[in-house]
Amino acid sequence: MNRIACNVLLCLLVVNHTARGDDALPAGLSVIPGAINRAILTREGKQLVIYGATTDDAPHAEVVLLTHGRRDVVWAARRVTDAGVRVIAPTGERYWLEQPHEFWDAFTTQRFHDYGQQSTKVVARPLPVAQWVEDGQVIPWRGLKVRTIATPGYTRGAASYLVDIDGRSVAFTGDLIYGDGQLVDLYSFQDAIPEANIRGYHGYGSRLAGLVASLEKIAAAKPDLIVPARGPVIDTPQKAIAKLIGRVRKLYHNYLSTNALHWYFKEPRMRLCGERVLGAGADIDLMPYANHVQTPNWVFENSTSRLLISDSGSGFLIDCGNQRVIEAIKDLMAKKLVSRVEGIFVTHYHDDHTDAVQAAAEEFGCPVYATAQYADILERPEAYHMPAMTANAIHDVTIMKDGQSTKWHEFELTYFFFPGQAYYHGALLARKADERPIFFIGDAFAPSGIDDYCVLNRNLVHEDDGFLKCLSMVRHAPGKPWLINEHIPFVFEFSRSELDYLETRYRERIETLRELFPWDDPNYGIDEQWAVFYPYGSQVASQSESDLEVRITNHSAIPRTFEIQPHGHGVEILKFDAAIELAPRQTGRMKVRIRAPKSPRNALVTADVTSQGMDFRHWVEALVTVK
Repeated sequence: MNRIACNVLLCLLVVNHTARGDDALPAGLSVIPGAINRAILTREGKQLVIYGATTDDAPHAEVVLLTHGRRDVVWAARRVTDAGVRVIAPTGERYWLEQPHEFWDAFTTQRFHDYGQQSTKVVARPLPVAQWVEDGQVIPWRGLKVRTIATPGYTRGAASYLVDIDGRSVAFTGDLIYGDGQLVDLYSFQDAIPEANIRGYHGYGSRLAGLVASLEKIAAAKPDLIVPARGPVIDTPQKAIAKLIGRVRKLYHNYLSTNALHWYFKEPRMRLCGERVLGAGADIDLMPYANHVQTPNWVFENSTSRLLISDSGSGFLIDCGNQRVIEAIKDLMAKKLVSRVEGIFVTHYHDDHTDAVQAAAEEFGCPVYATAQYADILERPEAYHMPAMTANAIHDVTIMKDGQSTKWHEFELTYFFFPGQAYYHGALLARKADERPIFFIGDAFAPSGIDDYCVLNRNLVHEDDGFLKCLSMVRHAPGKPWLINEHIPFVFEFSRSELDYLETRYRERIETLRELFPWDDPNYGIDEQWAVFYPYGSQVASQSESDLEVRITNHSAIPRTFEIQPHGHGVEILKFDAAIELAPRQTGRMKVRIRAPKSPRNALVTADVTSQGMDFRHWVEALVTVK
C-alpha cells in the first residue's frame, strides 16, 4: 500500500471511529457524532443536551450544557437555544458569550500590536445563558446530579461535567482531549505565563500547564467514559489521559531544549515555565549559548534595526521599528559618518521591525525591499491577522526573488525567503571583501536556539519549510557568515554540532506533534491559518458589494477537496465558491461575494471549512467595517 493510500485509509478510520454506535453508552445517553458531538441524556421523557443538538434530535430538551464559549462549538447549541431551551455555561466563559459585540468592536483596532494571542473564535452574537456555574457546583436534573469541574486548558474558563448514569460515570470534557490522547490543535494554548513575567506572545503552550492539571482532575474522578465535544467517545479514559499528558510533557521538554527565550529571559524563568508543565523538580534541558562576539564596526546598531555602512558613507538599513532609529541615522548624517540611506530591507512584518519603515523611506527617499512571500503583508497589513502586526502600510515594496543578489558599493547583498520566527519572514546575506559575511536573519534564531515561542506566527514543520529550511540555509550559507538577530547586541554562530543538535531536537518535536494531533499532517495542529479569510479586515461602503477570499492550504501529502459554507453576521452572502480540489502542499482561493447593510456598523463573516476527516464550523472569520 503506497503512502497516499495509507493516508486516505487514515482519514476513513478517523471518520469511522468517530461514528461509533451507542452500544458502549449507558442507557438513556445517546451520542450523535459530527463536527460537534451531540450528546443527549433522556430521562422521564425530557432531555438534557451537552454541546448541542437539533430540535429533531432533542424535541423535549429542557437544558443545554456548554463546556466553553468558542464559536466553533457554540453553533451546535443554537439550534435548540434559539427555540428557548435553557443554557448552563461556566462562569469563566461569561464575557465571550455575553459581550461579543464589545469584543469585536474593540478588536477592529486592537488586532494590531496584539501580544495577547488569544483565540478569535468568538461568537458573532450573544448567547442567552440562564445559569452560570462554578467549579464543584452540582446541577440537579431529574434525579441526576451533574457535577461541574473547572478544566481550563483549551480555553481559560472551560469546564467539564461529570454525571453517574445507571452506575456508570460519564465525563463531558469539551475540547480537553481528543480520542486516544490527542488535541485538536496547539495554537489555542498560547497564553501569558504571569509567574515568569512572560506575556502571551512568548507563552508557547502556556495553557498546557492548565491542561495537565485539568486532565489529572478528570483522571482522579475515574470516569468510565469520556464524551468529548469532538472526536470519538473515549472508553479507556485513564489510558488516553496518560498518553496525552505524556505527549504534552514530551513536547514541552523538547521545546525548552532549543528555546531562544533562554537567551532573553535566562534560566530561572525558563525553569519556572518548565515546571508548570513538567512538574516540580523536573529535568529541564537548555541549550548552552552559542559563540557570540561584538558586531563589526561597519554595522551600526540601534534598537531592532541595523545599518550597513559602506566605505563611501552610504547606508543600507535593515528594518525600522521606531522613530528613534530615524533620528539616530540623522545624527550620524549630521556628524558626517553617513552620507545617505540608499535602501531598506525588511526582515519580517512584526511591528517592532516595521512601524517606522514607511516613515524612514519617506525621510531618506529610498526604496524598500522584501521577497515576494511576504511583500503583501507589508503593503496590506489590514488584510491579515497575525501576532504583533503593525498598522502602518509600506508603499510600493520592491520585490526581490528568493536568492537574488545585487551589488551595493563594495557589498554583495543576497535576499532570501527565510520562514523562521514567522512564515512571513526574510533574510539578507551581506558579503564584503576581506570580511566574514553577515547573515541578517530577523528574529529567527538566538544564541540559545530557536525563536518559535509564538505558535501563531506560523512555524510550519514541512521538510522544506519553516525552521528545517532555515537551519539548512544557515548550515550551507557561503562563507560561514555571522548571524545577526537585531534584538541581540552581538553577532553569533552555530557550530556544526550545535546545528546537528537543533535539527535533531526539532525533528523529534515534529514526530511528537504527529502523535499529538488526529490530522494526517501536524501542520493543521500548529498553523491556525491553514484556512483564513483574505482580506481579514476591510472597509466597505454601505449597500455596496465586495469580494472576500477563503484561502486554504492543503498541508497533507494527498490531494484534498475542501468545501466552505460562509455565514454573514450583519452582511448578506450573495454567492461563493463551494469547493476546491487542492494538490498536496497547494494553496487555493475560494471567492465569497457579500453585500453590506445600509447602516454603518462592524460586521462579521464566518465560514465552515470541511474536508475528508475534517469538519470545522464557523472556523474562520473576516471583519467588515461598513462606512
